[in-house]
Parts: sequence; C-alpha cells; structure tokens
Amino acid sequence: MKKLFIYSLLVFIFSCSNDDDVVVNSENENVTLSNFSIISEDNEAFYEYQFEEASQLGIENNLTTQEGINRQAFLIHRNESVFGFYNQGNALIKDFSTEQLRFVDDFGGQAGEERIAARNDTETLAILYNIANTNEIYVRVIDVLTTTQFDIALGTLSTVLQLFVKEDTVYVVHNEQNQSTVFTVNKTTQSLGEEILLDGPTSGLVFTDTSSILLFDFSGNYSEYTIDGLEFIRQGNSNFIPDNAVTAKYRNGVVYSQFPYPQPNFFSVGPAAYNLNAGTEVTIDVAAIFTEYTTLDANTESLRPVHFDYDVSNDLWIVAFEAETNTGASRYGYFVINEAEEILSETALPRLPWTVIVHN
Repeated sequence: MKKLFIYSLLVFIFSCSNDDDVVVNSENENVTLSNFSIISEDNEAFYEYQFEEASQLGIENNLTTQEGINRQAFLIHRNESVFGFYNQGNALIKDFSTEQLRFVDDFGGQAGEERIAARNDTETLAILYNIANTNEIYVRVIDVLTTTQFDIALGTLSTVLQLFVKEDTVYVVHNEQNQSTVFTVNKTTQSLGEEILLDGPTSGLVFTDTSSILLFDFSGNYSEYTIDGLEFIRQGNSNFIPDNAVTAKYRNGVVYSQFPYPQPNFFSVGPAAYNLNAGTEVTIDVAAIFTEYTTLDANTESLRPVHFDYDVSNDLWIVAFEAETNTGASRYGYFVINEAEEILSETALPRLPWTVIVHN
C-alpha cells in the first residue's frame, strides 16, 4: 500500500447504564496518541469518549446528564473542536479541547423569519436568515460571552449562501451564475466590512493558522487573502473542495479532509491530505485497508468508516468504524492507522461513533 497522510471525520455512538465513568483500554500499548474525543448518541443522550494523552486511557462521559447538552438538539455545528448544540431558541457551545461550556439563551427573531444557517466558534454565534416571501437576507451576530446581539441587512440575494465564523468576524459567501461575493460583518463595530468579488462560484472557505483565509472554487483553484483588510496574497491549485457545514482542519500548509470514492461503491469517502504549498494530494485507501481486514478476520463480514481525524503530533489517523460480524451483529470502535496504511491498534466502543475530534 502507499505511504500517506490522512485526515477524516467519523461518527460514533456509545452509552452506559449510569453516569459513572467507563474506562476503555487500547489493545496496543505501544501506540501513543494525543488528546482526542469521539462523540456518539442514543435516544436519551449524547456521549463523549475522552482519550487522555497523559494516561493513554479513554473515559466515557454522558454529556446530557453531566453537562446538560439537550439530546433533542435539532442542529449540531462543528468548528474543529468547538461544537454548537442548537435548540429552537438557544444553544450550548462546548470546546472539547478546553472543556469550556457556554450557553446562549436567546436568538431573538422577528415575524416571518426563516433561518438558513447557524454557525459559531467560542466567541461568536451567527444566524443567517431571510424574511418569508422575500429575498431580503440578514445576519444576526451574537457575542457568546455577553449574549449581546445585532442584525445586519445584506440586501436582496438568492439563498445560495454559505456562512462562516472566525472570532470577531462573520463571513457570508454568495454564489451567483458567474461570480461570488464574500461579505464580512464585524462584531466589534457592528457593521459590514470589506467585500471580495471573485469570478465563478466559490465552493467554500478555509481559515489558515497564519491570519488568512483560503477561498476555493470548483475548478481546482484557490485564492488566499488576509483576514485583516482582505488583501490578496496569492493564488494556487488544489483538488480540495470544502464542505461548508464543517470547518476544515488546516495545519502548516496542509488541509486534512476527505476524498470521494467513485460511485456506486460500498465506501463513500476516505481520508485525504491536501498540501497546498507543495501542490500535492495524498489519500488513504480505507477501502483496501478494510477489505484486507475482513479477509483476514473470519469473524468480520464488513467494515465501514464513520468518521476520522488526523493526529498531527503523532502522524496518525483515528478512524472510527462500524463493523458487521458474520452472525449479522454490529460492533463499533476505532482504528489507529499510520502513514504506511497499517492498522496499529483497534479499540472497541459501546455504540456507533459519530465524530472524531483530535485536539491538535
């Protein structure tokens, strides 16, 4: 198999019969991992499998009973390690890397308001909406710490919109036939900021770790701009197409995401790393890895990846999976996979995983 980097996103679900912590040990004690979490759910609660780097052990927490995160949340937004659990008029925002938990109690609203999207980080929550039977688009910006809020009108637009949040700035991408516009709203000044006009539609936006943003199109190109002032920096090429529902993981010039398998196929996506500086793309063939596993393990009928994330400090992928045994039963867990596409360890989980979050 090829030697590669990988990043991925999986889904996992586990529960326990009470609120006591459950310790789960890895089968391979020689593998060292960074802090990470795997989130899951059942009909009653959300759960977190919390792996600690210091002890190299995983502990299960009930997020509903222990932290009050409502299982009936109708929207969950992930911004790297920061999640927003949304209800009709409020949200709990949890940073799984710092354990910070904040509550936004009132989204406000007006008659005829139809919400298009909601996004957040630890500092800012934004709601994109229009008024029924009109194309008037607005953004409501809420300070997560103080819960103060204000609304900004963007004008008469189609609803082909994407919403992103980074600290004190909200970004709205509006695609039209042959161009796209990036609007910015500043939380501090409570006003519209600079705009970017681009030829062709924008597939999505990625925040770098060097105070800039990357805007990708559908033709394999991207443009980089400064966050302050939106000044043009450079243009480049990449096959990466962002998923605007999830904030992509960017580290040192590399975007860790996923690639699609040609369909029809039992596998839908696999981990991929897009090195923007080198202009290269590396994929991890989970289809081949999982097929080999099922061939060698007589008790496993099939395997599918649910979600995955990349441990930058250890050059390893955490890949959550769902398996079907040869008796038709289901089992769940996660693999640790290295750059040589070798499974280094397998750890069982009590229920289907949903999302993997590596805290680096």
